Amino acid sequence: MDKRIDTVAKLGYKTCIVPKSAEKSVRGTLGFEDIKIIGCKNLKEVINIVFRSN
Repeated sequence: MDKRIDTVAKLGYKTCIVPKSAEKSVRGTLGFEDIKIIGCKNLKEVINIVFRSN
């Protein structure tokens, strides 16, 4: 998971959605201070986050 988030950050993304089970292990990792990591437990949560109106 760390390699995937690192790649996403290098591509310039500011937010990364990961499985809720992986969120805790990723949050403590050094080097991910510039990217917002959001944990979701199911696809419905992902869709609600991605398509929410601002």
